Amino acid sequence: MDNKIDRNNSSGEQTHTFSPKNGDTRIILTHEVRTKGNFYLELKDGTKTYIFGQSHTLDKLEEEYDNGEWYELVDNKIEIDNFYLTGYEEGFLYELDDIPKFFETEYWGDWEYNGDSGNWCGIEDEDDYETCMKKWEGYKSKFPRVTSREQFELIDYNRD
Repeated sequence: MDNKIDRNNSSGEQTHTFSPKNGDTRIILTHEVRTKGNFYLELKDGTKTYIFGQSHTLDKLEEEYDNGEWYELVDNKIEIDNFYLTGYEEGFLYELDDIPKFFETEYWGDWEYNGDSGNWCGIEDEDDYETCMKKWEGYKSKFPRVTSREQFELIDYNRD
């Protein structure tokens, strides 16, 4: 594994080379995707339902270089941004604050999911912070903001 990182300017010319050494640290951004998920809602009229979709989170974390590998430092992940989609890699973007705007509820459960993935927005290991943020914002902006209850994918049922 070659750990030499060549950075290029906009004209493609190499500007510097960085070869990490044991003990070096770096800050990276990662895009986590939790797929096939849902929120459980109990509506004021007694209806019980699920909102299905995907959860997307942008996290900042610190890594340390040791013996040729970058390792995440323990307990240092910080969530920078997040959003939910009403579908699987499609649909409408919403945030937790949107749920009570469209549903008469005082309670919803935590995000339950059964699939994990990452970096669908195109973040790569060698991307700097600014590049990562541009990729995240570009990805997030592909999805229109939810404007009605009908745009959510719901499953109604009676839970025992």
